[in-house]
Amino acid sequence: MKTLLWLIAGVVILLAAGAGYVRWANADMADLTRARHAALPEVRSALLRYKADKGRFPEQLELMVPVYIAQVPAAVKTAAGTEAARRIEYAVRGDAASFTYHVMRGPDSRETYDVNSGTFQRNR
Repeated sequence: MKTLLWLIAGVVILLAAGAGYVRWANADMADLTRARHAALPEVRSALLRYKADKGRFPEQLELMVPVYIAQVPAAVKTAAGTEAARRIEYAVRGDAASFTYHVMRGPDSRETYDVNSGTFQRNR
Protein backbone atom coordinates (compact mmCIF):
# COMPACT_ATOMS: atom_id res chain seq x y z
CA MET A 1 0.00 0.00 0.00
CA LYS A 2 2.83 2.40 0.90
CA THR A 3 4.57 1.66 -2.40
CA LEU A 4 1.40 2.41 -4.33
CA LEU A 5 1.06 5.80 -2.56
CA TRP A 6 4.67 6.67 -3.39
CA LEU A 7 4.11 5.65 -7.00
CA ILE A 8 0.98 7.82 -7.27
CA ALA A 9 2.77 10.76 -5.66
CA GLY A 10 5.65 10.37 -8.11
CA VAL A 11 3.31 10.33 -11.10
CA VAL A 12 1.49 13.44 -9.84
CA ILE A 13 4.80 15.30 -9.42
CA LEU A 14 5.97 14.32 -12.91
CA LEU A 15 2.67 15.41 -14.47
CA ALA A 16 2.78 18.75 -12.65
CA ALA A 17 6.38 19.37 -13.74
CA GLY A 18 5.56 18.43 -17.34
CA ALA A 19 2.56 20.76 -17.41
CA GLY A 20 4.76 23.59 -16.12
CA TYR A 21 7.32 22.96 -18.84
CA VAL A 22 4.69 22.93 -21.59
CA ARG A 23 3.19 26.17 -20.26
CA TRP A 24 6.65 27.80 -20.20
CA ALA A 25 7.57 26.44 -23.62
CA ASN A 26 4.34 27.71 -25.19
CA ALA A 27 4.76 31.10 -23.48
CA ASP A 28 8.18 31.28 -25.15
CA MET A 29 6.56 30.44 -28.50
CA ALA A 30 3.89 33.09 -27.90
CA ASP A 31 6.65 35.70 -27.41
CA LEU A 32 8.30 34.60 -30.67
CA THR A 33 4.95 34.72 -32.49
CA ARG A 34 4.33 38.28 -31.24
CA ALA A 35 7.80 39.29 -32.46
CA ARG A 36 7.03 37.78 -35.86
CA HIS A 37 3.66 39.55 -36.06
CA ALA A 38 5.47 42.83 -35.40
CA ALA A 39 8.33 42.22 -37.88
CA LEU A 40 6.54 40.63 -40.84
CA PRO A 41 4.65 43.76 -41.99
CA GLU A 42 7.97 45.65 -42.23
CA VAL A 43 9.52 42.76 -44.16
CA ARG A 44 6.41 42.62 -46.36
CA SER A 45 6.86 46.27 -47.29
CA ALA A 46 10.46 45.63 -48.31
CA LEU A 47 9.46 42.50 -50.26
CA LEU A 48 6.77 44.39 -52.18
CA ARG A 49 9.22 47.21 -53.06
CA TYR A 50 11.78 44.63 -54.21
CA LYS A 51 9.14 42.90 -56.35
CA ALA A 52 8.02 46.22 -57.86
CA ASP A 53 11.62 46.98 -58.88
CA LYS A 54 12.75 43.50 -59.97
CA GLY A 55 9.48 41.92 -61.12
CA ARG A 56 9.71 39.01 -58.68
CA PHE A 57 10.22 38.25 -55.01
CA PRO A 58 13.79 37.53 -53.89
CA GLU A 59 14.69 33.87 -53.36
CA GLN A 60 16.45 34.86 -50.12
CA LEU A 61 15.58 37.68 -47.73
CA GLU A 62 19.22 38.73 -47.48
CA LEU A 63 19.09 39.91 -51.11
CA MET A 64 17.07 42.93 -49.92
CA VAL A 65 19.79 44.15 -47.53
CA PRO A 66 20.70 47.06 -47.41
CA VAL A 67 18.73 48.62 -50.29
CA TYR A 68 15.20 47.60 -49.27
CA ILE A 69 15.69 46.85 -45.57
CA ALA A 70 18.57 47.63 -43.21
CA GLN A 71 18.70 44.05 -41.93
CA VAL A 72 16.49 41.00 -41.81
CA PRO A 73 14.85 40.97 -38.34
CA ALA A 74 15.93 38.08 -36.13
CA ALA A 75 12.30 37.01 -35.67
CA VAL A 76 12.03 36.12 -39.36
CA LYS A 77 15.34 34.27 -39.72
CA THR A 78 16.22 30.72 -38.78
CA ALA A 79 19.73 30.28 -37.46
CA ALA A 80 21.59 27.02 -37.96
CA GLY A 81 20.78 24.53 -35.22
CA THR A 82 17.40 26.10 -34.39
CA GLU A 83 14.91 23.58 -33.01
CA ALA A 84 12.10 22.66 -35.40
CA ALA A 85 9.35 24.41 -33.42
CA ARG A 86 11.18 27.76 -33.64
CA ARG A 87 12.02 27.67 -37.37
CA ILE A 88 10.43 29.96 -39.94
CA GLU A 89 10.22 29.13 -43.63
CA TYR A 90 10.20 31.80 -46.33
CA ALA A 91 8.95 30.42 -49.65
CA VAL A 92 8.43 31.88 -53.10
CA ARG A 93 6.06 30.00 -55.38
CA GLY A 94 5.46 31.71 -58.69
CA ASP A 95 4.05 35.17 -58.00
CA ALA A 96 3.39 34.45 -54.30
CA ALA A 97 5.58 34.58 -51.21
CA SER A 98 4.81 33.39 -47.70
CA PHE A 99 6.24 32.65 -44.29
CA THR A 100 5.22 29.53 -42.35
CA TYR A 101 6.07 28.83 -38.71
CA HIS A 102 4.81 27.23 -35.51
CA VAL A 103 2.89 29.34 -32.99
CA MET A 104 3.17 26.72 -30.23
CA ARG A 105 4.80 23.37 -29.86
CA GLY A 106 2.83 20.65 -31.58
CA PRO A 107 2.17 19.36 -35.08
CA ASP A 108 -1.07 21.31 -35.65
CA SER A 109 0.11 24.73 -34.59
CA ARG A 110 1.35 26.32 -37.80
CA GLU A 111 0.57 29.79 -39.09
CA THR A 112 1.16 31.21 -42.55
CA TYR A 113 1.76 34.86 -43.38
CA ASP A 114 0.79 35.63 -46.98
CA VAL A 115 3.02 38.42 -48.29
CA ASN A 116 0.70 39.44 -51.14
CA SER A 117 -2.34 40.00 -48.92
CA GLY A 118 -0.54 40.78 -45.65
CA THR A 119 -2.72 38.31 -43.74
CA PHE A 120 -1.99 35.67 -41.11
CA GLN A 121 -3.82 32.34 -41.24
CA ARG A 122 -3.75 29.61 -38.62
CA ASN A 123 -3.46 26.14 -40.13
CA ARG A 124 -5.60 23.88 -37.99
